[in-house]
Amino acid sequence: MGYAMPVRSLVLLAASLCTGGLAALVYFHDSDLVLLREHLNHPFALGVLACLLTASAAIGLRWKRLRILVSVLAVLGSCAALFVGSVALMFTSTEEVGFVDGPDPYRIRLQRSPAGLGPDSVMWLSVRRDGGLLSREWDLGCFNDDVPDDAYESVRWTGPSSVEIEVADGRTFSMILDPTSGRPQTTAALNC
Repeated sequence: MGYAMPVRSLVLLAASLCTGGLAALVYFHDSDLVLLREHLNHPFALGVLACLLTASAAIGLRWKRLRILVSVLAVLGSCAALFVGSVALMFTSTEEVGFVDGPDPYRIRLQRSPAGLGPDSVMWLSVRRDGGLLSREWDLGCFNDDVPDDAYESVRWTGPSSVEIEVADGRTFSMILDPTSGRPQTTAALNC
């Protein structure tokens, strides 16, 4: 005679698998949708939730040793996800610098992050096409101030679908946006 798991455990196991799959998707696939990029881009938190759901599902297991083993592994997985997530957050945190308004519906987003353990910083530029829940954002360029001449200086719109980025030594990078989608046709990167 077989043993069936309680419905509660099966539901928690299915939720755990879905949450773990969402964590993997968010970690390995970068979305252009602002809603997904800003609000669901927490793979380590989703991983912790998946591990905790697995531990909760293990409570319904009949065999005590298996229940303890699955619970211990789930707790260890949660601890590992929390540790790796906090280390990743420490080295990948960004500071919002502001926006440069462009022709409707476009804006350029400016973000700054530390470049490694030193005093250098990286300026990240992206172009955003506002459209409510379907707003999209694409990378435009990144500039590391490790070499002082390569540091970001300014950005300006030169037309309805063209942008010019200037660095400290006066060099400029012209970017053309696709007139239909708004996606940049080229990007710029200095020491990134």
